[in-house]
Amino acid sequence: SISLCTTHCAPPYIRSTSPPTPTAITMEGTKATNTSIIDSTLHTILPPPSVAQQWRSTTPSSLEGISPKLEFLHRLHGTSLLQDACTLLHLSPSTYATSTTIFHHFYHRVSLTKYDVWSTSLACLLLATKLEEEARSIRTIIITFTHIYRRRRLRINDDMDISYGYADCEVLASTFTDTEKENVLRSGNRAIIMAAGGKVYSIWKERLMKMEYVILSAFGFTLFWVSEVHSHKFLLYFCRVLETDAKDGRKNDDGVGDGSNGSGGSSGIAQKAWNYCNDSCSLDLCVRFDPEVIACAAILMASSHHNVNLPLLPRPWWEAFIGTNRGQDLSIVCNAILALSDETNMDIRRSKHTFIPSLMKRLSFNDPDSYLWSVSD
Repeated sequence: SISLCTTHCAPPYIRSTSPPTPTAITMEGTKATNTSIIDSTLHTILPPPSVAQQWRSTTPSSLEGISPKLEFLHRLHGTSLLQDACTLLHLSPSTYATSTTIFHHFYHRVSLTKYDVWSTSLACLLLATKLEEEARSIRTIIITFTHIYRRRRLRINDDMDISYGYADCEVLASTFTDTEKENVLRSGNRAIIMAAGGKVYSIWKERLMKMEYVILSAFGFTLFWVSEVHSHKFLLYFCRVLETDAKDGRKNDDGVGDGSNGSGGSSGIAQKAWNYCNDSCSLDLCVRFDPEVIACAAILMASSHHNVNLPLLPRPWWEAFIGTNRGQDLSIVCNAILALSDETNMDIRRSKHTFIPSLMKRLSFNDPDSYLWSVSD
Protein backbone atom coordinates (compact mmCIF):
# COMPACT_ATOMS: atom_id res chain seq x y z
CA SER A 1 0.00 0.00 0.00
CA ILE A 2 1.00 3.60 -0.47
CA SER A 3 0.81 6.02 2.42
CA LEU A 4 1.84 9.65 2.21
CA CYS A 5 3.01 11.13 5.50
CA THR A 6 1.46 14.58 5.50
CA THR A 7 -0.29 16.42 8.28
CA HIS A 8 -3.32 18.24 6.99
CA CYS A 9 -7.01 18.90 7.13
CA ALA A 10 -8.53 17.94 3.79
CA PRO A 11 -10.27 20.90 2.15
CA PRO A 12 -13.80 20.52 0.80
CA TYR A 13 -14.30 19.89 -2.86
CA ILE A 14 -15.17 22.83 -5.03
CA ARG A 15 -17.58 20.67 -7.01
CA SER A 16 -20.27 18.38 -5.64
CA THR A 17 -23.33 16.50 -6.84
CA SER A 18 -25.65 18.27 -4.39
CA PRO A 19 -25.36 20.75 -1.52
CA PRO A 20 -24.43 18.72 1.58
CA THR A 21 -26.11 21.16 3.98
CA PRO A 22 -28.65 23.97 3.70
CA THR A 23 -25.84 26.50 4.20
CA ALA A 24 -23.51 27.50 1.42
CA ILE A 25 -19.86 26.46 1.26
CA THR A 26 -17.46 28.94 -0.23
CA MET A 27 -14.33 28.02 -2.19
CA GLU A 28 -12.27 28.84 0.91
CA GLY A 29 -14.26 26.30 2.91
CA THR A 30 -15.96 28.82 5.21
CA LYS A 31 -19.69 28.66 5.83
CA ALA A 32 -21.88 31.56 4.76
CA THR A 33 -25.03 31.95 6.83
CA ASN A 34 -28.33 33.53 5.81
CA THR A 35 -27.31 33.41 2.16
CA SER A 36 -29.48 32.32 -0.74
CA ILE A 37 -27.49 30.81 -3.59
CA ILE A 38 -28.61 29.65 -7.00
CA ASP A 39 -25.89 27.20 -8.02
CA SER A 40 -25.64 26.86 -11.79
CA THR A 41 -22.26 25.07 -11.65
CA LEU A 42 -22.02 21.69 -13.35
CA HIS A 43 -21.24 19.27 -10.52
CA THR A 44 -19.11 16.27 -11.43
CA ILE A 45 -17.91 14.82 -8.12
CA LEU A 46 -19.34 14.09 -4.71
CA PRO A 47 -18.65 16.08 -1.55
CA PRO A 48 -15.98 14.55 0.69
CA PRO A 49 -16.87 12.39 3.71
CA SER A 50 -15.99 15.26 6.05
CA VAL A 51 -18.85 17.32 4.60
CA ALA A 52 -21.48 14.71 3.84
CA GLN A 53 -22.08 11.24 5.26
CA GLN A 54 -19.49 8.53 4.93
CA TRP A 55 -19.24 7.75 1.24
CA ARG A 56 -19.99 4.05 1.58
CA SER A 57 -23.47 4.82 2.91
CA THR A 58 -24.54 7.47 0.43
CA THR A 59 -25.13 5.50 -2.78
CA PRO A 60 -28.70 4.70 -3.83
CA SER A 61 -27.84 0.99 -3.77
CA SER A 62 -26.66 1.15 -0.15
CA LEU A 63 -29.94 2.81 0.80
CA GLU A 64 -31.66 -0.28 -0.62
CA GLY A 65 -29.69 -2.49 1.77
CA ILE A 66 -26.93 -3.60 -0.62
CA SER A 67 -23.59 -4.07 1.10
CA PRO A 68 -20.52 -2.13 -0.11
CA LYS A 69 -18.83 -5.42 -1.08
CA LEU A 70 -21.74 -6.53 -3.25
CA GLU A 71 -22.05 -3.11 -4.88
CA PHE A 72 -18.31 -3.14 -5.57
CA LEU A 73 -18.65 -6.56 -7.24
CA HIS A 74 -21.41 -5.42 -9.58
CA ARG A 75 -19.65 -2.17 -10.46
CA LEU A 76 -16.55 -4.16 -11.40
CA HIS A 77 -18.69 -6.54 -13.41
CA GLY A 78 -20.25 -3.71 -15.39
CA THR A 79 -16.97 -1.95 -16.13
CA SER A 80 -15.33 -5.24 -17.14
CA LEU A 81 -18.09 -5.68 -19.73
CA LEU A 82 -17.30 -2.22 -21.08
CA GLN A 83 -13.60 -3.02 -21.21
CA ASP A 84 -14.20 -6.28 -23.10
CA ALA A 85 -16.57 -4.57 -25.52
CA CYS A 86 -14.17 -1.69 -26.20
CA THR A 87 -11.39 -4.19 -26.88
CA LEU A 88 -13.48 -6.23 -29.30
CA LEU A 89 -14.73 -3.11 -31.08
CA HIS A 90 -11.23 -1.54 -31.25
CA LEU A 91 -12.37 1.60 -29.46
CA SER A 92 -9.97 4.14 -27.98
CA PRO A 93 -9.14 4.44 -24.25
CA SER A 94 -11.01 7.74 -24.28
CA THR A 95 -14.22 6.00 -25.30
CA TYR A 96 -13.73 3.41 -22.59
CA ALA A 97 -13.13 6.13 -20.01
CA THR A 98 -16.23 8.01 -21.16
CA SER A 99 -18.42 4.91 -20.96
CA THR A 100 -17.24 4.06 -17.43
CA THR A 101 -17.66 7.65 -16.26
CA ILE A 102 -21.28 7.60 -17.41
CA PHE A 103 -21.70 4.17 -15.80
CA HIS A 104 -20.41 5.23 -12.36
CA HIS A 105 -22.26 8.54 -12.31
CA PHE A 106 -25.48 6.76 -13.27
CA TYR A 107 -25.24 4.35 -10.33
CA HIS A 108 -24.75 7.28 -7.99
CA ARG A 109 -28.18 8.40 -9.13
CA VAL A 110 -30.08 5.10 -9.24
CA SER A 111 -29.87 1.78 -7.45
CA LEU A 112 -28.58 -1.55 -8.73
CA THR A 113 -31.93 -3.00 -7.69
CA LYS A 114 -33.65 -0.92 -10.38
CA TYR A 115 -31.39 -1.38 -13.42
CA ASP A 116 -28.96 -4.22 -14.13
CA VAL A 117 -25.36 -3.57 -15.16
CA TRP A 118 -25.72 -5.35 -18.52
CA SER A 119 -28.44 -2.99 -19.74
CA THR A 120 -26.58 0.01 -18.37
CA SER A 121 -23.26 -1.03 -19.94
CA LEU A 122 -24.95 -1.47 -23.30
CA ALA A 123 -26.34 2.06 -23.27
CA CYS A 124 -23.19 3.62 -21.77
CA LEU A 125 -21.09 2.24 -24.60
CA LEU A 126 -23.50 3.49 -27.25
CA LEU A 127 -23.53 6.97 -25.72
CA ALA A 128 -19.74 6.97 -25.36
CA THR A 129 -19.21 6.14 -29.04
CA LYS A 130 -21.42 9.10 -29.94
CA LEU A 131 -19.66 11.49 -27.56
CA GLU A 132 -16.19 10.45 -28.71
CA GLU A 133 -17.25 10.33 -32.39
CA GLU A 134 -16.26 6.69 -32.77
CA ALA A 135 -19.62 5.60 -34.05
CA ARG A 136 -20.58 1.94 -33.98
CA SER A 137 -23.94 0.69 -35.15
CA ILE A 138 -26.50 -0.59 -32.68
CA ARG A 139 -26.35 -3.98 -34.36
CA THR A 140 -22.58 -4.18 -33.92
CA ILE A 141 -22.79 -3.29 -30.23
CA ILE A 142 -25.54 -5.85 -29.63
CA ILE A 143 -23.60 -8.61 -31.38
CA THR A 144 -20.53 -7.76 -29.31
CA PHE A 145 -22.38 -7.86 -26.00
CA THR A 146 -24.15 -11.08 -26.90
CA HIS A 147 -20.77 -12.63 -27.67
CA ILE A 148 -19.47 -11.47 -24.28
CA TYR A 149 -22.63 -12.80 -22.63
CA ARG A 150 -22.00 -16.28 -24.02
CA ARG A 151 -18.29 -16.16 -23.18
CA ARG A 152 -19.06 -15.22 -19.58
CA ARG A 153 -21.57 -18.02 -19.20
CA LEU A 154 -19.04 -20.52 -20.56
CA ARG A 155 -16.22 -19.02 -18.43
CA ILE A 156 -13.82 -18.95 -21.36
CA ASN A 157 -10.23 -18.05 -20.38
CA ASP A 158 -11.03 -18.68 -16.73
CA ASP A 159 -9.51 -21.33 -14.48
CA MET A 160 -12.20 -23.97 -14.14
CA ASP A 161 -10.49 -25.38 -11.05
CA ILE A 162 -11.63 -22.28 -9.19
CA SER A 163 -15.12 -22.33 -7.74
CA TYR A 164 -16.79 -19.04 -6.88
CA GLY A 165 -19.55 -20.73 -4.93
CA TYR A 166 -22.23 -19.88 -7.50
CA ALA A 167 -23.76 -22.57 -9.68
CA ASP A 168 -25.28 -20.33 -12.38
CA CYS A 169 -22.32 -20.56 -14.74
CA GLU A 170 -20.22 -23.32 -13.23
CA VAL A 171 -22.61 -26.14 -14.13
CA LEU A 172 -22.83 -25.07 -17.77
CA ALA A 173 -19.12 -24.30 -18.15
CA SER A 174 -18.01 -27.60 -16.62
CA THR A 175 -19.94 -29.65 -19.20
CA PHE A 176 -17.82 -28.46 -22.17
CA THR A 177 -14.19 -28.74 -23.15
CA ASP A 178 -12.36 -25.65 -24.39
CA THR A 179 -12.82 -26.74 -28.01
CA GLU A 180 -16.53 -27.37 -27.49
CA LYS A 181 -16.90 -23.93 -25.92
CA GLU A 182 -15.40 -22.28 -28.99
CA ASN A 183 -17.72 -24.28 -31.24
CA VAL A 184 -20.71 -23.18 -29.16
CA LEU A 185 -19.67 -19.56 -29.56
CA ARG A 186 -19.29 -19.84 -33.33
CA SER A 187 -22.58 -21.66 -33.87
CA GLY A 188 -24.43 -19.32 -31.54
CA ASN A 189 -23.17 -16.20 -33.25
CA ARG A 190 -24.22 -17.50 -36.67
CA ALA A 191 -27.53 -19.15 -35.87
CA ILE A 192 -28.97 -16.82 -33.23
CA ILE A 193 -27.41 -13.39 -33.16
CA MET A 194 -27.31 -12.67 -36.87
CA ALA A 195 -31.08 -12.88 -37.14
CA ALA A 196 -31.68 -9.12 -36.88
CA GLY A 197 -35.44 -9.52 -36.83
CA GLY A 198 -35.41 -12.41 -34.40
CA LYS A 199 -36.67 -12.42 -30.84
CA VAL A 200 -33.21 -12.55 -29.24
CA TYR A 201 -31.95 -9.54 -31.17
CA SER A 202 -35.19 -7.66 -30.48
CA ILE A 203 -34.85 -8.20 -26.71
CA TRP A 204 -31.30 -6.82 -26.68
CA LYS A 205 -32.23 -3.87 -28.87
CA GLU A 206 -35.27 -3.01 -26.78
CA ARG A 207 -33.16 -2.97 -23.60
CA LEU A 208 -30.50 -0.84 -25.27
CA MET A 209 -32.92 1.79 -26.54
CA LYS A 210 -34.81 1.96 -23.25
CA MET A 211 -31.65 2.32 -21.16
CA GLU A 212 -30.23 4.97 -23.45
CA TYR A 213 -33.30 7.11 -22.74
CA VAL A 214 -33.18 6.33 -19.01
CA ILE A 215 -29.53 7.39 -18.73
CA LEU A 216 -30.04 10.53 -20.75
CA SER A 217 -33.00 11.45 -18.55
CA ALA A 218 -30.95 10.81 -15.40
CA PHE A 219 -28.27 13.20 -16.67
CA GLY A 220 -30.74 15.82 -17.83
CA PHE A 221 -29.71 15.13 -21.44
CA THR A 222 -26.39 16.85 -20.64
CA LEU A 223 -23.32 14.73 -21.30
CA PHE A 224 -20.98 17.13 -23.07
CA TRP A 225 -18.84 17.46 -19.91
CA VAL A 226 -18.07 13.74 -19.53
CA SER A 227 -15.17 13.55 -21.98
CA GLU A 228 -13.58 16.62 -20.37
CA VAL A 229 -13.14 15.13 -16.89
CA HIS A 230 -10.89 12.16 -17.69
CA SER A 231 -7.65 11.85 -15.78
CA HIS A 232 -5.96 10.84 -19.05
CA LYS A 233 -6.34 14.39 -20.33
CA PHE A 234 -4.16 15.74 -17.51
CA LEU A 235 -1.69 12.88 -17.33
CA LEU A 236 0.49 13.62 -20.33
CA TYR A 237 0.67 17.33 -19.52
CA PHE A 238 1.81 16.54 -16.00
CA CYS A 239 4.41 14.08 -17.30
CA ARG A 240 5.75 16.70 -19.69
CA VAL A 241 6.10 19.28 -16.92
CA LEU A 242 7.85 16.72 -14.69
CA GLU A 243 10.09 15.67 -17.61
CA THR A 244 9.47 12.00 -16.90
CA ASP A 245 10.84 11.06 -20.32
CA ALA A 246 14.22 12.47 -19.36
CA LYS A 247 14.13 10.66 -16.02
CA ASP A 248 12.89 7.46 -17.63
CA GLY A 249 15.72 7.12 -20.16
CA ARG A 250 16.94 8.52 -23.45
CA LYS A 251 14.29 9.57 -25.96
CA ASN A 252 14.17 8.52 -29.58
CA ASP A 253 13.24 10.74 -32.51
CA ASP A 254 9.57 10.48 -31.61
CA GLY A 255 10.19 11.74 -28.09
CA VAL A 256 9.55 8.34 -26.51
CA GLY A 257 11.99 6.72 -24.13
CA ASP A 258 14.13 4.06 -25.80
CA GLY A 259 14.29 1.84 -22.73
CA SER A 260 18.03 2.22 -22.21
CA ASN A 261 17.45 2.21 -18.45
CA GLY A 262 15.59 -1.09 -18.63
CA SER A 263 12.15 0.44 -18.34
CA GLY A 264 11.01 -0.68 -21.77
CA GLY A 265 10.81 2.70 -23.46
CA SER A 266 7.18 3.32 -24.28
CA SER A 267 6.22 1.25 -21.24
CA GLY A 268 8.01 3.73 -18.97
CA ILE A 269 6.53 6.15 -16.46
CA ALA A 270 4.02 7.78 -18.80
CA GLN A 271 2.79 4.46 -20.18
CA LYS A 272 2.58 2.86 -16.75
CA ALA A 273 0.70 5.86 -15.41
CA TRP A 274 -1.65 5.67 -18.39
CA ASN A 275 -2.35 2.04 -17.53
CA TYR A 276 -3.13 3.02 -13.95
CA CYS A 277 -5.58 5.63 -15.24
CA ASN A 278 -7.24 2.91 -17.30
CA ASP A 279 -7.47 0.74 -14.18
CA SER A 280 -9.07 3.61 -12.26
CA CYS A 281 -12.00 3.48 -14.67
CA SER A 282 -13.10 0.23 -13.03
CA LEU A 283 -13.74 2.12 -9.82
CA ASP A 284 -15.97 5.08 -9.05
CA LEU A 285 -12.97 7.29 -8.32
CA CYS A 286 -14.14 9.63 -11.08
CA VAL A 287 -17.18 10.42 -8.94
CA ARG A 288 -15.20 11.02 -5.76
CA PHE A 289 -11.99 12.73 -6.83
CA ASP A 290 -10.95 15.38 -9.30
CA PRO A 291 -9.28 13.98 -12.44
CA GLU A 292 -6.10 15.88 -11.56
CA VAL A 293 -5.83 13.90 -8.32
CA ILE A 294 -6.22 10.57 -10.14
CA ALA A 295 -3.60 11.60 -12.71
CA CYS A 296 -1.12 12.55 -9.96
CA ALA A 297 -1.78 9.27 -8.15
CA ALA A 298 -1.08 7.36 -11.36
CA ILE A 299 2.23 9.19 -11.85
CA LEU A 300 3.14 8.57 -8.21
CA MET A 301 2.59 4.82 -8.59
CA ALA A 302 4.36 4.68 -11.95
CA SER A 303 7.43 6.50 -10.67
CA SER A 304 7.52 4.18 -7.67
CA HIS A 305 7.23 1.16 -9.97
CA HIS A 306 10.23 2.34 -12.03
CA ASN A 307 12.23 3.52 -8.98
CA VAL A 308 12.31 7.10 -10.26
CA ASN A 309 12.48 9.83 -7.66
CA LEU A 310 10.40 12.87 -8.49
CA PRO A 311 11.06 16.11 -6.57
CA LEU A 312 9.74 16.29 -3.00
CA LEU A 313 11.63 19.39 -1.87
CA PRO A 314 11.00 22.17 -1.16
CA ARG A 315 7.46 20.83 -1.62
CA PRO A 316 6.08 17.60 -3.10
CA TRP A 317 5.74 17.78 -6.88
CA TRP A 318 1.99 17.09 -6.89
CA GLU A 319 1.28 20.33 -5.05
CA ALA A 320 2.05 22.19 -8.28
CA PHE A 321 -0.94 20.46 -9.90
CA ILE A 322 -3.52 19.83 -7.16
CA GLY A 323 -2.56 22.17 -4.34
CA THR A 324 -1.59 21.48 -0.76
CA ASN A 325 -3.02 19.03 1.78
CA ARG A 326 -4.00 16.38 -0.78
CA GLY A 327 -1.76 13.59 0.48
CA GLN A 328 -4.61 11.59 1.95
CA ASP A 329 -6.58 11.78 -1.30
CA LEU A 330 -3.56 10.49 -3.24
CA SER A 331 -3.11 7.65 -0.78
CA ILE A 332 -6.75 6.58 -1.08
CA VAL A 333 -6.65 6.61 -4.88
CA CYS A 334 -3.35 4.72 -5.05
CA ASN A 335 -4.43 1.96 -2.70
CA ALA A 336 -7.80 1.56 -4.43
CA ILE A 337 -6.17 1.09 -7.84
CA LEU A 338 -3.46 -1.23 -6.55
CA ALA A 339 -6.09 -3.46 -4.92
CA LEU A 340 -7.48 -4.30 -8.37
CA SER A 341 -4.34 -6.29 -9.20
CA ASP A 342 -5.02 -8.79 -6.41
CA GLU A 343 -5.78 -11.98 -8.35
CA THR A 344 -6.40 -13.86 -5.12
CA ASN A 345 -9.55 -11.80 -4.59
CA MET A 346 -12.32 -14.07 -5.83
CA ASP A 347 -14.77 -11.20 -6.26
CA ILE A 348 -12.41 -9.46 -8.68
CA ARG A 349 -11.83 -12.67 -10.65
CA ARG A 350 -15.52 -13.47 -10.74
CA SER A 351 -16.46 -10.00 -11.98
CA LYS A 352 -14.04 -10.33 -14.91
CA HIS A 353 -14.57 -13.92 -16.01
CA THR A 354 -18.11 -15.04 -15.34
CA PHE A 355 -21.73 -13.90 -15.40
CA ILE A 356 -23.19 -12.35 -12.25
CA PRO A 357 -26.99 -12.32 -11.85
CA SER A 358 -28.49 -8.89 -11.31
CA LEU A 359 -29.74 -7.45 -8.03
CA MET A 360 -33.02 -6.34 -9.53
CA LYS A 361 -36.15 -7.04 -7.55
CA ARG A 362 -37.70 -8.45 -10.69
CA LEU A 363 -36.03 -10.74 -13.23
CA SER A 364 -33.57 -8.98 -15.52
CA PHE A 365 -33.72 -9.53 -19.28
CA ASN A 366 -30.71 -11.92 -19.27
CA ASP A 367 -30.76 -13.36 -15.74
CA PRO A 368 -30.99 -17.12 -15.11
CA ASP A 369 -34.50 -18.40 -15.94
CA SER A 370 -34.95 -15.63 -18.51
CA TYR A 371 -35.67 -16.33 -22.18
CA LEU A 372 -32.19 -15.21 -23.25
CA TRP A 373 -30.60 -17.52 -20.70
CA SER A 374 -32.40 -20.56 -22.10
CA VAL A 375 -31.79 -19.89 -25.81
CA SER A 376 -28.12 -18.94 -25.39
CA ASP A 377 -26.97 -22.40 -24.27
